Amino acid sequence: MSNPELMRRQIASILFLLFTFSVHAQNLTISTIQIEGNRVTKENVILRELPFSVGDSVAAEGLKELKELGVKNLNNSSLFNFVDIKDQINEEEVKLTVIVDERWYIWPGIVFSLAETNLNSWLENKDFDRVNYGLYVQHRNFRGRKEKLTLNFQNGWKRKIGLNYLIPGLNKKRTIGAGIDFFYANNREINYASSLNKREFFKNDRFIQEEVSALAKVEFRPRYYNMHRVATGMKTVLVDDTVDVYTNEYLPNGRKRSQALLLNYGFRREKRDNVAYPLKGYLVDGTIEQVGFGLINNNDVQLTHLMATINTHHQLSDRWFFGHGIKGKTTLLGTPSYYYQRGLGYGSVFIRGYELDVIDGQHYALYKSNVKFQLIKKQVTDLEVMMVDRFDKFHYSIFLNLFGDAGYVVDNINASINPLANELQYGYGLGLDFVSYYDIVIRLEGSINRQGIPAFYIHFKNPI
Repeated sequence: MSNPELMRRQIASILFLLFTFSVHAQNLTISTIQIEGNRVTKENVILRELPFSVGDSVAAEGLKELKELGVKNLNNSSLFNFVDIKDQINEEEVKLTVIVDERWYIWPGIVFSLAETNLNSWLENKDFDRVNYGLYVQHRNFRGRKEKLTLNFQNGWKRKIGLNYLIPGLNKKRTIGAGIDFFYANNREINYASSLNKREFFKNDRFIQEEVSALAKVEFRPRYYNMHRVATGMKTVLVDDTVDVYTNEYLPNGRKRSQALLLNYGFRREKRDNVAYPLKGYLVDGTIEQVGFGLINNNDVQLTHLMATINTHHQLSDRWFFGHGIKGKTTLLGTPSYYYQRGLGYGSVFIRGYELDVIDGQHYALYKSNVKFQLIKKQVTDLEVMMVDRFDKFHYSIFLNLFGDAGYVVDNINASINPLANELQYGYGLGLDFVSYYDIVIRLEGSINRQGIPAFYIHFKNPI
């Protein structure tokens, strides 16, 4: 082969490589972003959640990942059942179309809740006197701006009226939000102590406890995943003199009235793929809270709490997932009376296998872990019988999960009558999780705790 021929081939190869590289390294300019399906939600609310905007230059090979990130952000807004982002590339420009399927936002309904730590604890006694019932009205996308407005009217074990209003985007960039939270409640029965890790109650024919709380909140969200929050307000608690028959440690220093100024600051970084049932990503959340400053009554409550949560979730293979997390709380200053003291066993802060117990204390650490296998991948079904189109498309998936939890509570006050405190406790078991639209999670779990007690429990939230 002659040298000129060899040279021509080498030049052709170089030009081919340069062309190939230029194609792979091609940048696209986002010319338009079109929103479809948003009959209620304002466009600027949707655009705020997207990791791109008109005029941005994006790498062609990174476009798919960028769209997936936008879908995840919009799904985690809890405004939509389904989200899709389509692209149309024309030379060096790309047109993006965001298609959303809005949820139903207005929920008038019936209040039905239990005055127990969880459903399983109530099922043990089936005491219908410890049922709360009433009416509520909630708008989860008020004015189409992701504002949440809730009015609550409750009767039963605790009579309560409440108002909660949260505006997440006050400024043009939607980085500053604010809200108010107010409630008044009274009870004929109160949980005044715990013994043998069970809650102790007493009740009367007349109302023996009143609570009034008023809080103002401010949120600052400079980026998609970071949230700073500050809340301040006042809480007042009054109890009847009959509480002295049972305990003088319910409110600080045996008082019958406790009134405290509250102030707390929190930071949250949320990078999970799905808030209701995460499979990938992580969460970091921390709060420091001051309850009482001694400005109203010197001998009233003065407590400083520090709380932190770290959760991580990983996809191990196509159907296998692993998640674990740690949650902790410590009382830095002050000794809490029983009303202000909460350890493990309340809400979602419990060791699986101890759903029927409370472990009160001033400090605690909780570790939870799950290995999940996806028995049924996400299925989408059209419910043609539904009359309302925002409910006509239904999705679900089912997971088998193996779990193990452990926790430790430090109790320097009542450990002698609550033997689960000041010792490591743990539980493990097997569960089946059903996950569907509108953040529905139903978990059926069989567990065994450190004491070797087997049990079956039902839950309605993600455990980690």
